[in-house]
Amino acid sequence: MKSKSWARFAAPVVAAVSVVALAQPAGALAIRIPWRPTVLPLPSGGGSGFLTGSNGKGEYTGTFTVNSVQQVVSWRSGQPVVRGLPGGYERADAVDENASGVVVGTAYDYETKANRVFVLDSTGFHVKENPPTWENLYAVAVNARGDVLARANRTGPYAATVLWPADGSAPTIIPSGNDTYYARDLDDDGTILFDSGATSALWKNGVIRQLSPSPAAWAEALAIRNGVVVGKRSWGGVEQAARWSTPDSTTGLEGGASAISVNQVGLTAGLLPNPSSSAWPGNATAWRGTVPGEVQRPGTYTQFQARLAADDGSLAGFATNGSVDAGGVPVVWHLTP
Repeated sequence: MKSKSWARFAAPVVAAVSVVALAQPAGALAIRIPWRPTVLPLPSGGGSGFLTGSNGKGEYTGTFTVNSVQQVVSWRSGQPVVRGLPGGYERADAVDENASGVVVGTAYDYETKANRVFVLDSTGFHVKENPPTWENLYAVAVNARGDVLARANRTGPYAATVLWPADGSAPTIIPSGNDTYYARDLDDDGTILFDSGATSALWKNGVIRQLSPSPAAWAEALAIRNGVVVGKRSWGGVEQAARWSTPDSTTGLEGGASAISVNQVGLTAGLLPNPSSSAWPGNATAWRGTVPGEVQRPGTYTQFQARLAADDGSLAGFATNGSVDAGGVPVVWHLTP
């Protein structure tokens, strides 16, 4: 379970770095040990997509085009398993997976234009009922105990966040506001990370706490795990990857433009600056706590992104020679000396 008080947020990261230090010669932490890539096999008829979740035990799930249909694919024992999509829907996007192998995502009905949140477990797909008056829901995350987070909207300028408790009780509806505009992530203790453009905040049991960008003038939070938050900030006139171990100030992550995923012990996946475009991020990078590493290029692919830091210490993402917006072949990286 994730830590429940800010005073203990940094402890798991310190422990993880200490273990690495004990396992290496003196001065080894200054060396950027690389994460080495493995391109996973695609299923028959498979095309491009994104890895978006892991059970932290060497297994992964994502959204890939298979026979021209965008659907859920998992990798078990290194091999692809096409999970498909809920009956009656034309597209399914997997967005997250927890340690129990529960996958959550969004199902799209092209005829009604309605989106529903689904849960996929060992018994199959389970589509959640939209709360009354809410028409379109988009899955965001699932935590270790099985709480499910989604964004919701309806006709008119209305939006909200929906949190389904794992115990099956009625969902909590959090109206969109200055501090609760856009739900980004869900921690294991039920804390929701919100981004509102100019500010970021934590919500838990109706209590909101702002995340300070200090010493930067602006920062945006993108992911939370075990109380540690990662994202990006403005630093020296450019975007820099950032980390909050407490809500009161940020720490820059060396070399990165953005941090987008963090695991239970502080391993963080992120993106490098793009040398050819200030408007788009570059290829993958990673940090152990705040110690930078190197994410190696898979073969001859020109673009590669690791969008997930899994709990087994691996990174997961994709590689492509085309547009990153369309995803690519599934890639997993492991830290090897």
